[in-house]
Amino acid sequence: DAPRARSAPAPSADRRSATEEELAVERSSADIQARVARDLAAEIGSDRLQVIVDRRGVTLSIPEAGTFAIGRDELSAPAEELVARVAVTLNQFGKAVRVEGHTDDVPIHNARFLSNWDLSAARATRVVEFLIDRGLGPDRLSATGYGEFHPRVPNTSAATRASNRRIDLVILNAATTSAEEPATTGRTP
Repeated sequence: DAPRARSAPAPSADRRSATEEELAVERSSADIQARVARDLAAEIGSDRLQVIVDRRGVTLSIPEAGTFAIGRDELSAPAEELVARVAVTLNQFGKAVRVEGHTDDVPIHNARFLSNWDLSAARATRVVEFLIDRGLGPDRLSATGYGEFHPRVPNTSAATRASNRRIDLVILNAATTSAEEPATTGRTP
């Protein structure tokens, strides 16, 4: 008797649904990226905004240059114009948005902020407040300060430090939102 050829087992229903879910997340991120690229082409082209797609969703990254004065958390007038344009685009999506503040590793020395962490959280909070004023629902928004602890590149020169000082607006995909956000109970504490 010749040995029988075995066929690979069919993928389980759980694996199929996980793959379908992953594909849906990728499609959603691609759709958001395309809309952002179209709506904010001028800002992207002038390096006032960078678009990054990763496992969390689509990130709109705003470099610090011209956004905030050194050691301050007030948005400059040009930054308000940019964030207002971003808000118009974000209003087209029903997704959660996490605003992340990032600094370099140079310690801050002023009476208002005790640390870079404090400064980055305050800047993220100012952007969230601005987005709410532009019509985004506060239930979609969160602010996070990372200080110098999530650099894009090592803080080894003035140029690399500048690239690490930024505000990231992360349009969270469904998988990230469900993994990170607390369950809604419908009750008010």
